[in-house]
Amino acid sequence: MEKYLEDRAQARAAVEIIYQLIKSKKEAEEKAKFFNVDLPVLTETVLKEVPADEYFSYAKALKELFDSFAIIDEFDNMLIVDCFNIIKICLQKYNRFGNKELPYSSDFEELLNHFYSIMEDLYYYEIFGFFSTTVHPEDIPELNLPCKVFCGCTSGWEKELYLENDGSVSYENVIRFSDPLTNALFCMTIGTKPRVLENREKCSLTDEQIDIIKNFVRFNKGIILLHSAGIIDSPTFHAALRVKANPVSYVPKYRIVYTYVQYPGNSDTVIPSKKYYVDLDDMTYEEAVKDYAQLKEELQQSLKAGKEDCDVKDFDIQRLDE
Repeated sequence: MEKYLEDRAQARAAVEIIYQLIKSKKEAEEKAKFFNVDLPVLTETVLKEVPADEYFSYAKALKELFDSFAIIDEFDNMLIVDCFNIIKICLQKYNRFGNKELPYSSDFEELLNHFYSIMEDLYYYEIFGFFSTTVHPEDIPELNLPCKVFCGCTSGWEKELYLENDGSVSYENVIRFSDPLTNALFCMTIGTKPRVLENREKCSLTDEQIDIIKNFVRFNKGIILLHSAGIIDSPTFHAALRVKANPVSYVPKYRIVYTYVQYPGNSDTVIPSKKYYVDLDDMTYEEAVKDYAQLKEELQQSLKAGKEDCDVKDFDIQRLDE
């Protein structure tokens, strides 16, 4: 009986600990959601140049809210992404449109940098490394890459928010690359005309080196999209890049061939893509055909994560002899 009571007490204590952890996590997530609403509001009030006393009371409350939940493992991964993106956009808005002569300008800038530095650490620890594949220059020498390149291996990772000239927020599908001198990360859009989203002057790479990365994106766009959709894993992604860079030394098991069409905005215009193909060996041709519907749907979802509506067309899985 005594042993039973002891075991029961230990079980209750364990349940209580789990309950408190769940409760703490839910509270942190709720606080993060409030923060994601309140920070843009505070930013807009600063842009409207409100009186100092109104700013300081709001800013103090917001900092206390942030510091109460921005702890690793305390809230959901996707909320980390949301917080990071919202802070980044508010910082861009202030830098571009804010009056730097206000009596509280330096305080607000310090506050934004405080939010950004903490959430950046959380984002790169919790999200970035787990959902990206790194291509080192030495991995595939034929590519002649000037630095490390990071490609998302899950749908959604590749989306990058940025501020338009009119202050509106847009996003692009991107790869990221690391400045070899500063290790700062820059985003390059995945498209027919790749471009760097951040301030070009802050990157130490030459224009010729940037062009090499642009050519990497153009030449391997089909492979990058399949990888971001989760259709091909990291080893297969590297293998597909090697095949494309040096096709005579490798015999694939099957090939995925596809095109897609874009519907920009609300117009009736339809923009067809060129034909993309990726040679793969992660499964047999028969296994790939069995997963045909799933592979096509995953690619469709990845394309729809982009800025424009897209529909996959002419999706085909071919044998080597085809």
